[in-house]
Amino acid sequence: MHPKNLHELVTFVPNKAEPVHNWLYYKEGFSRGVVEWAVKEFSLEGPVCDPFCGVGTTLLACKQLSLESIGFDVSPMAVLASEVKTRNYSLGEIEKTLKEFHKMHPREIGKFQNKKIRRLFHAGQLDDIYFFYRKVQEIEDAKIRNFFLLALIDTTGRVANVVKIGGSLRKQRKPHFPVKKLFLGKVKKMLLDLEALKMSETEPKVFEADARMAKLKENSVGSVITSPPYLNKIEYTKVYKMELGLFFQEQETKLRAYIADEATGHAGETKMPVIAKAYFDDMHRVLKNMFHYLVPGGKAIIVVGGGCFPYETVESDDILLEEAEKIGFKKIDKIVARNVQCMRNRTIKVGTVRESVLVLEKPTEN
Repeated sequence: MHPKNLHELVTFVPNKAEPVHNWLYYKEGFSRGVVEWAVKEFSLEGPVCDPFCGVGTTLLACKQLSLESIGFDVSPMAVLASEVKTRNYSLGEIEKTLKEFHKMHPREIGKFQNKKIRRLFHAGQLDDIYFFYRKVQEIEDAKIRNFFLLALIDTTGRVANVVKIGGSLRKQRKPHFPVKKLFLGKVKKMLLDLEALKMSETEPKVFEADARMAKLKENSVGSVITSPPYLNKIEYTKVYKMELGLFFQEQETKLRAYIADEATGHAGETKMPVIAKAYFDDMHRVLKNMFHYLVPGGKAIIVVGGGCFPYETVESDDILLEEAEKIGFKKIDKIVARNVQCMRNRTIKVGTVRESVLVLEKPTEN
């Protein structure tokens, strides 16, 4: 039985009100509620794997449920966020470091040289960000260093004169927010979340890897809860190019269907965009990996969305179910969470696509 608000739970929106989960907004993710529902409804056991872990919703929810988990993602920013949200901390050390930062007075000690990025900030803001970035790098304890770095990344997105819309950044002038006040206020808020939230001491394993190629030991994972990038004509990670460029020396992280140059044929001879064929080829490889590391009887809960293209739609859920069954999975259920209109140029309706939850099981050995 699925919750009546599943249409909302498959979005990141509910996490905006959840302590720790809301440390970095990531609109492509799903909510903590999906994990809690899936674990209870399908009697899932650990360790739980999320091969597209994003900013760690599955991993953090499992930590709250005292379940072991493991996650990986190709985005270094996502991996950082997942780690920071799920580590065990010495709150006293964070408080001590925070007091030291309050004593600091930003001064220009260097500049980010990218002129395009500099234009996105009010005068002096980027210099303040750079000052605190340098100071964060001087923190010896890696956990605390990453804790402060995530707060600075979030602050940077809040002060920049841009908003994330669809698959792009759009310039939007904002008030001249003081970087130091917002940054240290964010750290304080994160600290208060840790003081208020009760969690197990279990620390998930998190690493940077490609779900198509990441190898885990055979029959080593109890369950999978994940949501792969939706089939889309837009490379949505471009909305994070500012943060990736400033803090990770990367302008893009490829996650979409066109990470493959050509389709190799797993999706059959169906008529669909080349991008879509490449996407399903990639997902075929991911599903094979899942089948390999799931224990017999283990279940995979996968949140997927249909593809919306200028002149056609592609129902990803049915195609992925077909691919999964070819590999050896047994279909337990396909739950439609919501239907979304596919529009061309925001005015012409192309069709409707589904956002669904697939429930698969690796059969027990005879």
